[in-house]
Amino acid sequence: MRSVFTTVPCVRRLIPTESDSSAPVREDDAETPEGDPPCGKVGDLDVEANVAAEARPTPEGRPWVVVNMVASIDGASSGPNGKSGTLSSDDDKALFHALRSVADVILAGAGTVRAENYGAPKGKARLAVVSASLSLDPAARFFQEPDHRPIVLTTSDAVDSGRATPELQAVADIRPVGTDAVAWPEALTLLREEYDTKILLVEGGPTLNGQLVAADVIDEFRLTLSPLLVGGEARRIVAHGPPVHGLLPFRLDGLVESDSFLFLRYVRDRH
Repeated sequence: MRSVFTTVPCVRRLIPTESDSSAPVREDDAETPEGDPPCGKVGDLDVEANVAAEARPTPEGRPWVVVNMVASIDGASSGPNGKSGTLSSDDDKALFHALRSVADVILAGAGTVRAENYGAPKGKARLAVVSASLSLDPAARFFQEPDHRPIVLTTSDAVDSGRATPELQAVADIRPVGTDAVAWPEALTLLREEYDTKILLVEGGPTLNGQLVAADVIDEFRLTLSPLLVGGEARRIVAHGPPVHGLLPFRLDGLVESDSFLFLRYVRDRH
């Protein structure tokens, strides 16, 4: 695994191109003196230590929101089998677990936890599932860990319709936040104040991501770019959200390459 955690102008030096290697070396491109940090330093990366050391200041009244997604070269969020693991690698899985190790709560949409057959997270993190309709099976795998009680973010309409059954309430904290759709400012305040959530890790799917983009509450976006083409009708990593008024700027804060996979860390630029 090779890494660059540096300024954007140095990123191009991560993988020298054929033209780079054949071009004459200018005096200012010569190797730096011993002891000086070279532009675009390449070396082994301790994924877990690196992720733990990254700055994630807690915003006022809500958690720091990290979205972690994998995408193919052509922008697909999953392979032909509908699962994101098809696009993954061992290093991507290592990053996945490293991010989980720093999170207080892991958030995912109901469709994602069903498709990926989620269980209870290992370690300190608690699972939160988003289901506006509250169409959840109390016998699902992620409800079966006796020492882990998931949080379910839903709507008052779903609760008032009787979908918060006694069986479901017995295995999860049912928290209505919003009337007919999940209200993200309210949901994030709830997670911060009542569950002491400082870092919220979001694992999709695309519909949930679209809602968070529209609410402009994403502070960090981790994108693994997989060296695969999927084609077909595969969904993007962000889909079906309300329209965004204006572009949301992010800055590149980290870049890692391993076996032609690119691992990118973007941080929201709110200045």
